[in-house]
Amino acid sequence: MVKSLHAAFATAMGLLLMASPAPQRKTRTITVEGMSFGYVDSGSGPPVILVHGSMSDYREWSPQMEALAKHHRVIAYSRRYHWPNSPPRKDADATVPRQTEDLAAIIKLLGLAPASIVGHSYGGTVALFLALQHPELVRTLVLLDPPVPSVLVNNPESEGMVKERQTFREEMSEAFDSEDAERIVRTALANFAPGEFDNAPREIRDMYLANIPAFRLDLTAPRPTLTCEDIRRIAAPALVLTGGRSPVQQTAAGVAHCLKGGSLLKLSQMFARLS
Repeated sequence: MVKSLHAAFATAMGLLLMASPAPQRKTRTITVEGMSFGYVDSGSGPPVILVHGSMSDYREWSPQMEALAKHHRVIAYSRRYHWPNSPPRKDADATVPRQTEDLAAIIKLLGLAPASIVGHSYGGTVALFLALQHPELVRTLVLLDPPVPSVLVNNPESEGMVKERQTFREEMSEAFDSEDAERIVRTALANFAPGEFDNAPREIRDMYLANIPAFRLDLTAPRPTLTCEDIRRIAAPALVLTGGRSPVQQTAAGVAHCLKGGSLLKLSQMFARLS
């Protein structure tokens, strides 16, 4: 199962750069503690759940779903406050523990346990906490650039990363205060993927813009510390992926090192194998 999942996911990620427009899928909804979550469901077989990053929603996974669904039942859901879910109110709770319990409830309600969890960025952090808090729900983990800087404590390079994160947060605070949606997205992407906004198709730009309120909560909500010792308690086999130009590739490598059953793969290496 682990090898087949990793192979299927690697193939799907490789297809991202050459994928044709993904077929439209009907959005379903599931209710967890009075909150409705939008999701799409495709394929059959061992379950795979896709957990998106901060400035996106389940649509992030559209290019990968078709390839993955050839061998798996694939669920991509939108985390709380992300499109098409209800926007945040003043009492909104977007903390990692809250979102971890959301994911656990969705797995149980849909009868998917144990499932393979694929988490991108903030979604990778949620996936890690799920594996810690509810190990019985997790078969395997695939983590794309999980932002867990606490694994680099005492690393000589960690001080520079702390300064970079602080600078980024200050830049984002100014962008949010401007209430200029495009400026907010461009400021974020300048750190994550320079030039992405101008090169992205309209539907991707619209996705970024639609998720600004949720992105702000993801960025500002307090995050519990996840240490290397914590991560070592995760028993599920795990694959960590990072990009050759990713700003958090050192963190991703640290997470892979801490995981007992973890391995690291750079996407540039994977694309070279697929070419």
